[in-house]
Amino acid sequence: MSLPLPAPLRAELAGLLRPAGDRLAELPGTVGGLPGSPPIPYLPVAPEIVVEVLADQDRPEFGRYRHRPRVTRCPG
Repeated sequence: MSLPLPAPLRAELAGLLRPAGDRLAELPGTVGGLPGSPPIPYLPVAPEIVVEVLADQDRPEFGRYRHRPRVTRCPG
C-alpha cells in the first residue's frame, strides 16, 4: 500500500487499471490510520501495471517499510 496518489497520477492510471474481480477486499484500519480505525474497503486490481516508487527505510524485521512508499510515476 502506498501513500495516496496525486490527482494527475490518479487520472493517468485510471485508464490503465482493470479490476481483478468484482468483490471488495478490506485492509485493516491500522494500515491507513491510527489503531482502532475502521477497515478500509478497496477493489483489487489486476497486477499488470508497473510503477516507480520511492521508499525510505526497509524494516525486514517488521515485514514492511518504515513509511508507506510513494508512487512517483507510471509508464506512459
